Amino acid sequence: GAMPGQQQQRQQEQQGGLGALFQLLPILLLFAMSFFNLPGETASNQTGNSQYFSLTHAPPFKNPLKTKITTVKEIPFFVTDKFMRTYATNRYQLTRVEQMVEQSYKNYLLGECKNQKSYKQTMTREARNKKGMNEAERERLFRKAQEFELSRCVELNELFG
Repeated sequence: GAMPGQQQQRQQEQQGGLGALFQLLPILLLFAMSFFNLPGETASNQTGNSQYFSLTHAPPFKNPLKTKITTVKEIPFFVTDKFMRTYATNRYQLTRVEQMVEQSYKNYLLGECKNQKSYKQTMTREARNKKGMNEAERERLFRKAQEFELSRCVELNELFG
């Protein structure tokens, strides 16, 4: 296990690393998005059988489909040529894959919604605590934070309630 001194140091690093985290946010978002189009076996454990589909257009997932059977219709996803040949005509398999697509999309929206909320909180906190600002600047930052739309949360609620 870790030494007690190391643990304390790690906690301090985590607290100090909050600012750094928000600088990394765009990169983390990109990483989270690219996570969905990892081809092959590596992604299958994390996204549940993503060897069948991808939420993003990236070879070998180049055939666009939309969910038709699931509760949430019209979720775009992409499948391989092999999928088109073997599963696209099999209603049972297609239903299973559409259910996985729906779940993956819901998870994606949950993650994006969470990111948007924490980004909005950060903007609000910055407006409140940032040093060396006059009232007009502070007011402008507050307004910007309030107007930041949680578009993924809205979509999540509309689609999945």
